[in-house]
Amino acid sequence: MDIQQAQALSHTTVEIAASSLPHAVVTYLVEEKMWHLEQTYKHQDGATLITVPQGFRFDLASVPRIIWWLVSPFELSIVAPLVHDFLYLHKGDPPAGAIDPPRRYTRKASDQLFKRIMKKEGVGWWRWRIAYAAVRAFGGASWGTDSVTDTISPPHS
Repeated sequence: MDIQQAQALSHTTVEIAASSLPHAVVTYLVEEKMWHLEQTYKHQDGATLITVPQGFRFDLASVPRIIWWLVSPFELSIVAPLVHDFLYLHKGDPPAGAIDPPRRYTRKASDQLFKRIMKKEGVGWWRWRIAYAAVRAFGGASWGTDSVTDTISPPHS
């Protein structure tokens, strides 16, 4: 998916053909360069259920534009960056009820989950390896910062 396709999304279920995961319904907010989760998304991580609330905004994947020729954010799935950004925003400890049973994800555990989800989404092995190495090497600067936002807004009408 390229940027023009992303900008055309509105209340759209983004389906990754090779994925075995439920699809996320997102809208791309062109002016903000952020994705908006239109419906609550639930991800089962083993015995843990992670619930990302409707209205969560995230930047998909913080891949520097200069290397989009190698790995663009649109090639790393939707669910992996969604869940990863949600955990990063809250430093692995989202609000009560978002993780059941309650637990705290370390930065490393959040990054490992990012990798597992990319694999389940069918992201090519070399892409997920580059993305995983990048979040391990550089993600610390974004752990709990405004590279994602917890602004929850009402659904679009």
